[in-house]
Amino acid sequence: MQDEITKHSRKIYKTLKNSKKPIIEKSKEIFIEIFIIVFSVTLSIWLHSWTQEKHQQKEAMEFLIDLKDDLNKDIESMSKKKVQLSEAIKQYSYLKNLTKERIDSLSNKKQGIDIAVSYVIRKTNNGNYEGFKSSGKIGFIENKKLKKMILEYYQEDVPSTDEAEKYYNSRLSKIEDLIFQDKDKKKKFLDPVLKMSFGVVIQIAENNKRNYDAVSKDVREIINEINREEKK
Repeated sequence: MQDEITKHSRKIYKTLKNSKKPIIEKSKEIFIEIFIIVFSVTLSIWLHSWTQEKHQQKEAMEFLIDLKDDLNKDIESMSKKKVQLSEAIKQYSYLKNLTKERIDSLSNKKQGIDIAVSYVIRKTNNGNYEGFKSSGKIGFIENKKLKKMILEYYQEDVPSTDEAEKYYNSRLSKIEDLIFQDKDKKKKFLDPVLKMSFGVVIQIAENNKRNYDAVSKDVREIINEINREEKK
């Protein structure tokens, strides 16, 4: 491009220096050369912008395809944690409703009372998102609706879900402290503090299950929107 501009600039200079040509003819030739320069520069800028935009779109689509895999893993992870929470609700509901008579009956039959404390350990698959965001390329996603959905998921849904899981685990820790106190079985499982803790954990578990459902729904909508982008 630089060579072309230089070549046409020299023609303009030669035309100006040529004293044998009439002014009208000079003006026509100079106008043509200037037009060629302006057109060439404009075309070059347009081609560069078009190429850059195509490259950005390609990068964005590659990111979205990788992100879709991450999102599917997140849905699977939340589904597994829902099962875990359902089992916890069933177990703690049973323990919460234990009566003195039921505990005596189990003792007479020499049956133990099973209890497990299973913390929710889950990690969001956010490596691709964090890498793309930190490189400043989120703006490459031209679909504004999709971009907004992705940002809301990682900046709002994920942090709130993490906090809900942390709170659930903190309440489980309270239960763990209570059940390992040096008390006899009857006194331990009739302890109103422990029963209240079971009730709190059950409620939190129910809330977290509903949250997993809501977030999973949002994630599926993101995946569906990515699928639509792939078909364009």
